[in-house]
Amino acid sequence: MRITLERLECFVAAARAGSFSAAARHLGKSQSTVSAAVANLEIDVGVDLFDRSTRSPTLTEAGVRLLVEAEAVVERGAGFERHADALALREATSVTVSVDVPTRILAPVFVELAKVFPYTNLTIHDPHETSAAHAVASGAAALGVAFAQPDYPGTVAFRQLGKLILVHVVHRDHPLAASPTVDFADLRTHRRLVVRGQAEAQPTTEYLRTAQTWQVAGHASLVQLATAGLGWATLPRQYILEELARGDLVELELAAYPHTDWLVGVDLLVPRDRAPSLPEAWLQRRLARFRVSERDRLGNHTAPLDTGRSHAWTGAPGRGHAAVRGPAAD
Repeated sequence: MRITLERLECFVAAARAGSFSAAARHLGKSQSTVSAAVANLEIDVGVDLFDRSTRSPTLTEAGVRLLVEAEAVVERGAGFERHADALALREATSVTVSVDVPTRILAPVFVELAKVFPYTNLTIHDPHETSAAHAVASGAAALGVAFAQPDYPGTVAFRQLGKLILVHVVHRDHPLAASPTVDFADLRTHRRLVVRGQAEAQPTTEYLRTAQTWQVAGHASLVQLATAGLGWATLPRQYILEELARGDLVELELAAYPHTDWLVGVDLLVPRDRAPSLPEAWLQRRLARFRVSERDRLGNHTAPLDTGRSHAWTGAPGRGHAAVRGPAAD
């Protein structure tokens, strides 16, 4: 038995269209070609797929059963062709992004990436050992999304995507939780929990130094230790929405900044000296138009509606970015 993909395609098209002539128009073939392909397929499988005793051919019981498998084979064949086309266009087989903000914020962009480039694998790099900026500068990541830092390597270009809120939190039973406001002296008398490598990297961190600091590998461990009551921590509020809602963690009100949210910029980082692949260029364009924002305590957005358009690049991206053509990111 030698069943060809073309015969299966004609069978599926005829079943879906309801006639050989309509299937022929859909496939761009002659009606005789489609009819012959289906007839040859029936010889291959040894059963009639269509009842031709009526004006319009209808599926036989065998045809109904085999149609499901035929559709699966045709779809796999189309997928094979799309994958081959992607390789022929030299699309990158993988893209690495260093993400130092809650990943779910960027999830809508990654959903679009999966649709536009279904055969490109995505790796999300954890920047807690190596910063997003250094991952981009070294080539370990094609681009990064991270909280703004005062100094970036000279080979990294950046633009602001928006702002998120950082909060100081403790477990509800921690001694600091009982105070309506706390000052820096209060913080210094208690253990600070921090992600390794970020103890001195956060803005205004000079006010937050303590005699005792525990460092952990990532935000997940930081949340767990804070929830266990082992100290106070500074975290993006988006990381701990559930813990705050349950009351496991409570925000500390700093006496020095009463009723004020601590806003920190979020930057998109790209290499200045490397031309991107097609998926990387698409992702860069899409993220450049993406707004990172949340509601502050007054209900206002932390970033303006036009963030993606109003902030220009600092340091031009690598040569070749503008020349790369591909799916629109708008």
